Amino acid sequence: MPTTKVVVAGPNGTLGPTVINHLVKQGFEVTLLSRNIEKAAQQYPPPIKVAEVDYASTEYLTKTLCEAGGFDSLVILINRRELDPQIKLIDAAIAAGVPHIVPSSFGISTESPEVRALPPIKAKIEMERYLVEKADEGRVSYTAINTGLFFDWGLEGPGIPVNLKGGPTLRADGGAVALSVSTLDLIGQAVAQAVRKREEARNRFLYVHSAAVTQNQLLQYAREIAPEREFPVEEVDTEKAVADAEEKMRQGATGPRVAAPAMMRVSFGLGLGLFKKVDNAFLGLEVMTEEEVKATVAKYVR
Repeated sequence: MPTTKVVVAGPNGTLGPTVINHLVKQGFEVTLLSRNIEKAAQQYPPPIKVAEVDYASTEYLTKTLCEAGGFDSLVILINRRELDPQIKLIDAAIAAGVPHIVPSSFGISTESPEVRALPPIKAKIEMERYLVEKADEGRVSYTAINTGLFFDWGLEGPGIPVNLKGGPTLRADGGAVALSVSTLDLIGQAVAQAVRKREEARNRFLYVHSAAVTQNQLLQYAREIAPEREFPVEEVDTEKAVADAEEKMRQGATGPRVAAPAMMRVSFGLGLGLFKKVDNAFLGLEVMTEEEVKATVAKYVR
């Protein structure tokens, strides 16, 4: 049976606009679950529907899903660090008879033990373990999508993998290590295609990317595009940076700045940020050409 009704949880985040846009393009009937229905309804007018939700209650979530009725897939866009609402959503989807879930697995793959040891990834691992367990029991199916770094989001916002806004790029281990990156638009396409092909993609972890890039490559493009500008670099030995961070943690330090070197180490130093094989062809997704990558950099340099 083709999927016709899709419910999306967490539409107001980074991925909401692109995912919802591509679901609508595919002809799906889309309903959004949001804590802020006024904001969601304003951003996503009819025929998209909006339902108010309380993520603190599995019973409330189940009731909401049942009343809206007949969903073929649930797409979860909630921040991956918010474990409890994701678990409640999975339970509610099962109780309401939603047969397929696209979880919030976007980003780095949790396949390797080095990634699994990262504290910021703990909630993602727990969610995936729980969902796989329910699928193994035959209670629901899933299609998880690993995307690597959000490419345009990183260039526009936090300056990852390179800083185009004037501050230094933290160049990891020489800057020649390739990293899988995905544009927000490609991620939206991937979700819509995974929903459309949910039977073929049943209980699979898929890997997609727009391109594999290095920091040196992106810095070279930036300097070619704007030769009059400085793009400073701060060299980082990721092995040493992790050792320094671990010493700070032993002294009681916490927070994202302390955790960041470990993420840099697995992504660059160990090369685990690069997908060796991708499922773009299976989902009908294009990989960017070198010129398209350069054009993306140019957009944020300017």
